[in-house]
Amino acid sequence: MGVEAPVVSDVARSGAPSRGGVLQDLIGIARPRQWTKNLVCFAALVFAGDLRNMRAVLLAILVFAAFCLASGAVYAFNDVIDREEDRAHPVKRRRPVAAGRLSASGALAEAGVLAGSGLALSFVLAPAARWLIVAFLVLNLLYSLGLKRVPIIDVMAIASGFVLRVQAGVEAITAPQSAWIVLCMFFMALFLGFAKRRTELVQLPQAGRTVRREVLGHYSVDFLNLLLVFGATTAIVCYALYAVTVQANKTFLLSILPVVFGIARYMMLVLVEGRGEDPGEALTRDAALLGAALVWAGLSVAVLYFGLNLLPPR
Repeated sequence: MGVEAPVVSDVARSGAPSRGGVLQDLIGIARPRQWTKNLVCFAALVFAGDLRNMRAVLLAILVFAAFCLASGAVYAFNDVIDREEDRAHPVKRRRPVAAGRLSASGALAEAGVLAGSGLALSFVLAPAARWLIVAFLVLNLLYSLGLKRVPIIDVMAIASGFVLRVQAGVEAITAPQSAWIVLCMFFMALFLGFAKRRTELVQLPQAGRTVRREVLGHYSVDFLNLLLVFGATTAIVCYALYAVTVQANKTFLLSILPVVFGIARYMMLVLVEGRGEDPGEALTRDAALLGAALVWAGLSVAVLYFGLNLLPPR
């Protein structure tokens, strides 16, 4: 007669307790390091030239904070959904829920509190911005429950999340609408998302790993190369059209140069050097990419806020 294996609970899998205790794990599953993605909420504030408008700055900060809380809720919920898969991953198995240091019910409770707090904060914002935060939560709920397993849709869902952030920033401060900058954000996020998928796919055999995202089985390196070119080209075209049709100061056209260089440099890191799984890490570790970002930011601020005019109208 066989003997059944004992049922092991989430908590029983934990092994040693967390060094920082429960509080550190509660903070960890909200992944505050990833909240930098929410900085795109400030895009409308910067490009509308409202950095000197204290009311607009405050509203943009509130949008950013609401999305940080919403993002934390999304990460906590996703850790619960993916806990079994994460346990087979060499790095993700250390996450609090996967490791059993934090129960699934505890993580879900935190997700509920963070989502509720983000929505409560959104009530001081314009109704349109509030509904965009709701849409962000719903989109990510659907992503965690199934969209992330659908090829192409998985990356499109992530890119749409960035568009919702940008648009919420627009609605919060009632900034002028620009379809081109929103489309640029969408295709830039597509480019980065497909770059991450390609890097994950390439690194699997190199790392000797057999566990991978389910959706990666639907991609190939050649197909992702095509998607990278598509995303990069379209993002550049949309940004150029924004610079030409929206910005009155023609000197802003010069900001296209660091944008083109930065996208080409990032593509080089992905296709030639096999890097690109984490855009934030690539930005901080690659001097050329960081330099392009700083030149773009400096030039944009000089044109928008200090009236730099190197290309006067004829």
